[in-house]
Amino acid sequence: QSAYPAFCDKSIRAECAVRGGASAVIELPSLYATASAGYFAEGAIKIISAIGGITHIAMGATSPSDIVFRLANIKLKRKTDFDAIVKSGLKNGKSYNYACTEAFSALYRRFYDESADVSTVINEPNNMLCIEYISAIDKLNANAEPLIIMREGGKHNSTESNGDYISATAIRTAFTDNNEKSVERYIPFAYKRITGFRKVHAPDIEAYKKAAFFAIKCADENTIAELRNCADGMEHAVKNAKFSSYEELVNAESLKKFGRKKIVRLLLDCLLAIKKSFFSYPFVTRLLACAKDFDFKLLPDFVKTVNADIKASAKTDSKIGEALGVDERATALYGTLCGIADGYYNYSLVKV
Repeated sequence: QSAYPAFCDKSIRAECAVRGGASAVIELPSLYATASAGYFAEGAIKIISAIGGITHIAMGATSPSDIVFRLANIKLKRKTDFDAIVKSGLKNGKSYNYACTEAFSALYRRFYDESADVSTVINEPNNMLCIEYISAIDKLNANAEPLIIMREGGKHNSTESNGDYISATAIRTAFTDNNEKSVERYIPFAYKRITGFRKVHAPDIEAYKKAAFFAIKCADENTIAELRNCADGMEHAVKNAKFSSYEELVNAESLKKFGRKKIVRLLLDCLLAIKKSFFSYPFVTRLLACAKDFDFKLLPDFVKTVNADIKASAKTDSKIGEALGVDERATALYGTLCGIADGYYNYSLVKV
């Protein structure tokens, strides 16, 4: 879930990916991994495009690829028109997400199909992430082609737990309801390790919400204004309103125009001190897991395999150090919520 603590430890998840066929799993820095779709995609493409020999970047969608490519083209080639419609929507009091949907719908009807129900396509997170991946490939001049694969089975955030494929939400829900046996067949790797972790170290979501709410209550407007997800005027709206809990804040009618997801991420930003400026900084990350025969020469210089090398990078460049500070704080927070004595620089590479 967006900006919420992960379901289980990253080493377990990385191992499952390799056992499922991945050659290697590279960590997306917390700055990007917890961001909106645009920055998430940009961070991923920055890493992928630096790896030699990559010809295609696969991504999953719930709508036909031709529609997704057309919408990406609108975002890339019709930016002036797109921004004008969004600006008009915001001026009329509409939320940013609603204004973006209006812009995509209007321009799609103008240039492609007058009868198309674009809002349904746009409201599917997988489709939007595909659009952002394609945009990032173009922005960064990545020498790779986007490859869209149609998603099968349960849709994003569906809680249905039957059929050949179910969503991650359905799996999380089953564990939360102490009904994990019902989804065992959908977890082909490390099921016992995952259930064992969850029984002892499942992250305390309520504790997270209280900590995030405490952080925003203590922050002043200037601090909030510098945060990654703070839109114009958001700092005033958040501080001027009176709320007594996390849920009241993220669901507040007075903040509705900013969008619930943006507010949820703003709370995480405040807790981890994630600033907008960090996106302009270079970053260093690590290899989480790989197959035993993986060729380490494929990795770009900023993807490290040893903790000491990451530490050295932070000392050499203060901006890399600031970006890594987000990962250090995120790891400390996750460990606290899970009851784990762990730190960012204690990680051991998983080889399968």
